[in-house]
Amino acid sequence: MDAMELKTWTELVDLDGFEVVAVESDPKRKIRRLTVTSTTVVALCPHCGGATADRHECYDREVVDLPLGGWKTELTVKLFQFECKSCRKFFSPGHPALARGPHATQRFVERLAEWATHGDVSTAARILGVAEKTAEAWYYSHLQTKVEEPRKDLKPIQCLGIDELSLKKGTGSSAAC
Repeated sequence: MDAMELKTWTELVDLDGFEVVAVESDPKRKIRRLTVTSTTVVALCPHCGGATADRHECYDREVVDLPLGGWKTELTVKLFQFECKSCRKFFSPGHPALARGPHATQRFVERLAEWATHGDVSTAARILGVAEKTAEAWYYSHLQTKVEEPRKDLKPIQCLGIDELSLKKGTGSSAAC
């Protein structure tokens, strides 16, 4: 497969932070296996906050993605482990496109959750082509992640115990934070 075809596949898959490096197709089972690699060359150490470009090793993670053109899509994701020279620790940076926990992309898990919310997990699993117990585990893992992540629409606390009238009058009896 030439570079232009791989670039086209990368655009079709549209997975932020990754590029397609190989494509295999199984027409009998209607499955596409794409090998994608992280384009991350520098990462921030979660232990000390230092930036590093020292890749220690590469490992593969099998991941399910949304179907493409009616074909099931399986990804072999090549991820890098980095070594921080400052604190001498190893780490693998997280990728927003990959779900934490499930071996699936974030968009796959979100679609599964959307369909399970409007119907049931069994139907969503059947439509997406995953085992029902796997879909159930991924669905509940996704719900737990949503509960744990901070809400983005909340604003920081500006004042505590405000007496609105004295604030408007400017008497100074209500101190702003």
